Amino acid sequence: MKEKFVFPNNKLVITNIDIQSVEPVDQRTREALSYSVQQAIEITTKSQQEAARHDAERKGQEAEGLLERQKLKDEIAAERARKDLLELQAESSAVQSSGHAKAEARARAEAAQIEMQAMLEHAKLESQARKIRAECELEEQRKKHEAELDYQKR
Repeated sequence: MKEKFVFPNNKLVITNIDIQSVEPVDQRTREALSYSVQQAIEITTKSQQEAARHDAERKGQEAEGLLERQKLKDEIAAERARKDLLELQAESSAVQSSGHAKAEARARAEAAQIEMQAMLEHAKLESQARKIRAECELEEQRKKHEAELDYQKR
């Protein structure tokens, strides 16, 4: 760019131009430009709203997942306490009786322990499955949102 523009005929020198605004002369062009700007604003607004909605859904799902995990942990703790109670009851029963009753009580305690371990393992596996499902849903929503944004950008 030149620093100045000189008209040799009248020795006029232009050093700077300050453009206040540019408007199309043609009414149709002006309307088309106004429509394009309005569409761009609407697309941006919709994109921001969708991003906020997606973020809220993601946070809701994360909170739901945390709540579900805490619920499972509490259930596991309750089952462990119940197992301990059953073991103590079995031991108490074994002390009171002898021989066959003692062996039977231990067998019930072991069966209860095995059952509780199976329930514990089942609860862990359910928790993992829920976590995987939630992550897959979250990823699916993220990809869907990205695809929508890509489509809107075109």
